[in-house]
Amino acid sequence: MASLCLHKESFFLLVITFAYFSSPSAAQTKCNIRSVYQLGDSLADAGNVIRTPGASIIFRANQAPYGETFFRRPTGRFSNGRIIIDYISSAFKLSFLNAYLDRGASFSQGVNFAVAGATALNSSFWAARGIRLPTWNTPLAAQLGWFKSHLQSTCGSNCAQTLRSSSLIVMGEWGGNDYYNGFFQKKQLPEVRTYVPFVVAGIMKSIKDVIQLGATRILVPGIYPLGCLPLYLTSFPDSNANGYDQLGCLRNYNDFASYHNRYLTRGLASLQREFPNVRIVYGDYYGALLTLLRSASSFGFNQNTLLSACCGTGGRYNFNFRTVCGSASVRACSNPAQYVHWDGIHLTDEAHRHMTDIVVKDMLSRFGCTV
Repeated sequence: MASLCLHKESFFLLVITFAYFSSPSAAQTKCNIRSVYQLGDSLADAGNVIRTPGASIIFRANQAPYGETFFRRPTGRFSNGRIIIDYISSAFKLSFLNAYLDRGASFSQGVNFAVAGATALNSSFWAARGIRLPTWNTPLAAQLGWFKSHLQSTCGSNCAQTLRSSSLIVMGEWGGNDYYNGFFQKKQLPEVRTYVPFVVAGIMKSIKDVIQLGATRILVPGIYPLGCLPLYLTSFPDSNANGYDQLGCLRNYNDFASYHNRYLTRGLASLQREFPNVRIVYGDYYGALLTLLRSASSFGFNQNTLLSACCGTGGRYNFNFRTVCGSASVRACSNPAQYVHWDGIHLTDEAHRHMTDIVVKDMLSRFGCTV
């Protein structure tokens, strides 16, 4: 990590990983990653939700100015350019992953199954708790079904060997939408906290599924520090000044995200003991984003707009749910490379680049290989 400060979840994982991967057998060799498979939500979606029948999304990633910085057009990515999975693919000298629902695309180097709005748990789980989800929700179980169908149609009986020898699975992040839907529908923090074990259990089950398919290298990202996102800062303000940390982020929501991530890392440690021949690595998206915010100037970000969206409308955080990025009247800032936040919940191309540098460096050391 670029930060000199180890977050609690990062330190915990550092300890458990050392026990597994610090032996002489973990020599630095070529990773030999020739395909990458991404499951997740809008942080990783590369164009699936805009191809999902009946999908109605608040952030219109199929409209300008999405994609303007790098692709020069909207691609369905929720950023002004590349997202983290694009940078991960580039790190392995692979092409960007195409969206699974882009039927005319090439999938020779992997597939992106992520869909904006997707939850870790099925809609029925949330309905039983009085939380409504859109009918087009494509949860983790459904994306796993896509993954299995894709493997069956492309490599058949050879899939296990392909996954074992030369593939990387990126499992998430998962949980962000599960929790936000609860918060947005007036569930309080203590109640939403009770959902965490179920969400993490769903992620663990899915990791086991891909291991059974043959996967031996799996990156499992944690969730962002929610209290630093303009959407949370605008939607759930705290009347108590002590409710904000030195960065101006909401303490309670960051503490909640840390709780999820700690629960996740404990689950991953247990899985690692169960599958000692599989490399299961926690992706510290939480710590990486905080590193950018705490050392903003050194990364080239404007300290004065640190918690503001580049693409939005008005207010302290340049975010308004009624007129979000992608709406006809909304324009992006002229200098997105100086912003961390793109539209209020998703980040800029530049933020993704720096975060990936941090995450990939850590991932490779834990995988015990180089690109």
